[in-house]
Amino acid sequence: MTSRLKRAALALHRRFGRLEGATLWILGYASRVWPPVAIAVVVWLTWGALRAIHLREVRAAMRAFDARWVWAAAGFTALNLVVMGLYDVVAFRQTRSAAAARWRYGAVAFAWSNFLTLGPLAGPAIRFWLYAPAIDRAADLRGGVVAISIAFLSGLAGWVLGTEAAIRAGAGLGVAAAAALASTAVISIAARAVARRSGMLSDAGFDAVPAYDLVLVGWVDWLLAVAAFMCVLRAASIGPSTAALHTFLAGQLVGLVSLVPGGFGSADAYWIARLSAPGATSAAIVGVFRFVYYILPWAIASLLLLSWATRRAQRRIELARRAIAGLTGAGGLLILLSSASPALHVRLLELERFVPLPIVELGQVTAAMAGLLLLALARGLARGYRAAFGATMALLALAAVAALAKGLDWEEATVLGGLAIAAASHAALFTRRSRGDWIDGSDLALAMGAVAVFVVYGAITHRSGFAAFSRWTELGYRLEASRFARTAIALALAVVAAAAYVAMRVPVRFTRPSDEEVNRALELHAAIGGGSTPLMVANGDKSIFTAGDRGFCLYRIIGPYLVVFPDPIVRPQDRREFLDALFLFAGDVDRRPLFYQISPDWIPPLHDRGYVFFKLGEEGYMPLARVTTEGPAGKMYRQILRRGERDGVRFRVMPPYEVERRLDELEAISTDWLHRKAVNERQFSIGFFDRAYLARFPCAVVETADGSIVAFANVLRGPRREDFSVDLMRYRSDGPKVMDFLFVSLFLHAKEQRYQRFNLGMAPLASVGQTKGAHPRERLARLLFQHGEHWYNFQGLRYFKQKFDPDWQPRYMCYQSAWEWPVAIAYVSALIAGGWTKIVSPAASTARDSQARELAAT
Repeated sequence: MTSRLKRAALALHRRFGRLEGATLWILGYASRVWPPVAIAVVVWLTWGALRAIHLREVRAAMRAFDARWVWAAAGFTALNLVVMGLYDVVAFRQTRSAAAARWRYGAVAFAWSNFLTLGPLAGPAIRFWLYAPAIDRAADLRGGVVAISIAFLSGLAGWVLGTEAAIRAGAGLGVAAAAALASTAVISIAARAVARRSGMLSDAGFDAVPAYDLVLVGWVDWLLAVAAFMCVLRAASIGPSTAALHTFLAGQLVGLVSLVPGGFGSADAYWIARLSAPGATSAAIVGVFRFVYYILPWAIASLLLLSWATRRAQRRIELARRAIAGLTGAGGLLILLSSASPALHVRLLELERFVPLPIVELGQVTAAMAGLLLLALARGLARGYRAAFGATMALLALAAVAALAKGLDWEEATVLGGLAIAAASHAALFTRRSRGDWIDGSDLALAMGAVAVFVVYGAITHRSGFAAFSRWTELGYRLEASRFARTAIALALAVVAAAAYVAMRVPVRFTRPSDEEVNRALELHAAIGGGSTPLMVANGDKSIFTAGDRGFCLYRIIGPYLVVFPDPIVRPQDRREFLDALFLFAGDVDRRPLFYQISPDWIPPLHDRGYVFFKLGEEGYMPLARVTTEGPAGKMYRQILRRGERDGVRFRVMPPYEVERRLDELEAISTDWLHRKAVNERQFSIGFFDRAYLARFPCAVVETADGSIVAFANVLRGPRREDFSVDLMRYRSDGPKVMDFLFVSLFLHAKEQRYQRFNLGMAPLASVGQTKGAHPRERLARLLFQHGEHWYNFQGLRYFKQKFDPDWQPRYMCYQSAWEWPVAIAYVSALIAGGWTKIVSPAASTARDSQARELAAT
């Protein structure tokens, strides 16, 4: 019965281990999956209305628009941007920027971020850059940014509720506007109160922002957006109504929830399906509104941002690169969609007269391929790669020529030529040499999504559905559906080829640091460092970043992160310069620094750089002055030592030269331990068996009378006799339980060597989220500590270490955005496990977990 229970428990543990790994994987990739899923759902729900739309009818509907009302919509858009600038005028009074400068920054930030998300949701980074000369810390803007977001979203929610109330009461637009104002005020005040009470915001900057001023700005902001939309409706000879108002606002909500930049695709499909107009007219309304209200302001704002960026310090040009990348991606999308739609009939007749059919066919495929590649190259431009810039310039020129060849589309050619000129004028921004092959899975996902959009858009505009693919071999000037099908097949084959290349190429492997680098790091640690954990550099599984004689840190790169572990070894007075050098290096390799198991000493400098902190647990330090075998305080130690004597074992510390001679014996013990526990070696923050690593340091062993080793632990001794610790602990499966004996003997040995304290290592999630005011994410971690014993022996490990009565010090993970903690944890977990697949492998429990369970059992 006992053996069956053990087998069942082991099976349950492995099952939950796989569940844990799958959960971490989902958290790491959910943000990439949700937007295309949301678009697919909206398109599926509105497919009946979308498939009936023909591009010729849309263009005809646009030509029938009343230009006066389109100009009125542009006027309301300009007035709306004026009002959007008032958000910053009100919210950032505490900065050193004048009111006029704050208005300019606010208007440009909104015009730019409206196209990328919705309102201020992509604006904080822009504002941090614009206001940098006028503030002392990035955190000074936090209260204002949150206040703006609350006012903007409260305005949207207030208008939605006010419109709904007016519709239910059978009232008109005036009542809807009044109800929206009241709802906006109530929602804004409630949201500010919730933000303040939840502990999300406690700085004086947030409380200093006038609530009612922002309520009025938020309400007027959405009033003018509604007015611009209604003017476009009037241009199409559709009168304004509460139903149309409700459709507009609901579409904005759909775009917001979909997380798609600007709500493109999701909000558009909703508007087209719900507007009380023929499908082609609805599509024309949406297209004109998108151009007037979103695209044109964004293009102007991008040019202004580029101009400002080039006049600022060279180290702040990342924003300019991203703006060029955004314009390039938009140009790629433009030519891609143009290739998916049929040519104008008049121009098609001109093609028949003057352009050979093979040129038309080649132009169609070339334009589509160029658009697809421009989308992929946008990410390289955002990183400042010289190679991406050169390829972009060539593709823009090629796409402009192809646009003329495929359908005499001089409009697209003009836009692409303008983009090429704008990009060429900022060639100095793109001097970074690309490190390795940077095309990866995210680029493939983007390409697959672009091909899917191309196919769906083409099927709609050609009015042939997917039946065109059955006639893909037919050739002719006027057989545009067949030409579209051939182009779609070519794009799909190109993406498949790229996917095969990415899958089969040899990945860039981690390069183990040389012995010279390791020795240099150990010398720096001995001279200026403290603690024993940095000695794990000798394990060879971490890269070393050195900033001259200032110090060094250990790191690994995974996904978008450069993960630093543990504290950098730097003199206190050199921390700022060291972090500047580290962040510059991280920018060169296109990664965001993430700090893992950082002590409280590093919170101030990282806080000043805008970092957010997540408590990982506590590290136990045993003051060796307390260790004694005398009197009542030494009773537990005496019992443990006598038990070892009864088992016939003894303790000693082997010097490195003897460790090297007995490595085969130590490796056999380690292999047996791993096999019996059915676990994989871990890395990075946990030591693993490496012959060179073990031979570099002394090794504590427990031996039998005949000299056979029962257990071992490699010894890490910090500089100036401060810290004494061990890393790798392994024991024979057929020997006595000697871990308590090993630890007590190590305590006594370290005390005899006059060390001050013994580092017992981490107790993960210990004391995390205990207080009522803790962050919600840390309270969630507390639940895992209390109820997650089937995943990891959290409480057992804490109990084992607590019985020695150590002093506990908190340790933190530090990352740049408050909402990225699940992604950061997922990537760090994959790093420690050795890869995503090893998280979900059957041997998913870690070596440290097995050690924790054995220690708790003793």
